[in-house]
Order: sequence, then C-alpha cells, then structure tokens
Amino acid sequence: MPLSRERLKTYAKLKQKKYRSLQKQCIVEGVRAIRDIVAADEDGYIIDAILHTPGFIHDEMHEKLVITVRERGAKVYEVGEKELERLTETVTNQDIIAIVNQWSTSIDTIVHQYAPRLIVAADSVREPGNLGALIRTCDWFGVDALLLGKGTVEVWNPKVLRAAVGSMVHLRFSEDVELEKELPLLRSQGYFIGGTSVHGGSSIADTIPAMPAVVVFGNEAEGLSHGVLNVIDELITIPKYGKAESLNVGVSAGVILSAIRFASQ
Repeated sequence: MPLSRERLKTYAKLKQKKYRSLQKQCIVEGVRAIRDIVAADEDGYIIDAILHTPGFIHDEMHEKLVITVRERGAKVYEVGEKELERLTETVTNQDIIAIVNQWSTSIDTIVHQYAPRLIVAADSVREPGNLGALIRTCDWFGVDALLLGKGTVEVWNPKVLRAAVGSMVHLRFSEDVELEKELPLLRSQGYFIGGTSVHGGSSIADTIPAMPAVVVFGNEAEGLSHGVLNVIDELITIPKYGKAESLNVGVSAGVILSAIRFASQ
C-alpha cells in the first residue's frame, strides 16, 4: 500500500508528545519490540499500521510478521529508507516501525478485576531510560501491575519504549495515578505500602514486604515526594558496600523485587 505525503506528515507528528496525546498513538521502532506486541495483540487492536523498507521482507521470519499484522487488519506500507528516517529517533533503525494505539488499564480495573499481589509504583521518575528499565525489570520479576504516578515521564516517550523493549505489552499499567490518594485506598484493602530510599530506611535484607504489597520507587535525584512519604508504611533501603552515591531505579527495583520473590517461594 502506498503511503501518502499527508499520512507521512501525520505519523511524523507522533514524535511530539502533544500529538501523541491528541491522536492516542505512538511510534514503536524495531522488529523485536514489534514482534512482542504482535504476539500479545491477537485481536489486532494495538497495531494500527506497519511501515517497512522493501528489504525487510527478504527475511522469511520478517515476511511472516508483516503477513500476520496485515491479516489482523493493520495497514501495511512499504516505504523508502528516507521516509522511514523521518519517523525514527535512532540513528540506526531496523527497517520497520509500527504505529501503535495507546493502551492502559484503570487502577480500579487493575485492583478489582485482577487482584494483583505485587504492584510497583513510579513516583516522579522523569528519566525515560530509567522508566524503560523499570518496566523491563517489572516484567522480568512478574510484577502484576505498574502505577505511573503524576510527574512520571510519559510512558509513550520513544526513549521509554526503546528501553522497555516490548515489555510494556506484558505488564498491566495505569497512567497519571494520584499516588497520595490511591496508596491509602490500597492499604485499606490489605496492601503493605513500601517506599524506597537511599538512606534511612530498613534494610531489604531485614525487612522484606509480605504480599500483597506495593513498592514505590521515587525520583532519580530527589527520591520520594513528600506527599507519598506521608502515606507509606515503611521505607526500604538497599545496603551500600561501595562508594557509589545511588543506584539506577531499574537496578534498585531488581534488587528489591528479587528479594520479595525469593521470600515468597
């Protein structure tokens, strides 16, 4: 299917947050992330269109991916490298991108329909790469839901999507959550509310949250917001043995979530 100039311009606007919010779509780059979405999107709701270069479908597996997407009702465009470059953020692309319909789940649906045992919340995590790493870590440790608090970077940011590498589709998440309001409600339903801190908390080696639990990770530089600090049950700290000042939020999540998972076995 040929791609018109007007449609190319429309897709190119998705590189800007304003238009992603208006159109409720975003651009996903790379075959690995797109393959993960296709595997989860059996109803064909998420992927609206695929754009690929002529050379992409010379690989048999790639051709099958494109055929599957087309059969599920998505638009498929064969485009030149220059056209594709207008839509990508990376210097080296993988000859394919997807135009994806945004999705998320309300916190009420998450809690009442799915009854999650382990929830992670992001409190003003502003670095896209860090949020992407947090999403991947949550996926690895089988977190049931991710709450993205107000002030957290937009989950549809291209840098978040690249860092998450397809894990978003494996994880239920809710956007723009008012954590100061929702965390007390979760506590009233039996959840332990733990907040992470570089200093001053109980060591994860001594205090492992029992599920159901919510673990809140804060801003890279400032930690948890004052409002969230006021509604948590306990601060949790990872013991420090070296000289580094802090840990990446994805690494911190890996340490804490692994301790919780090992304790629950």
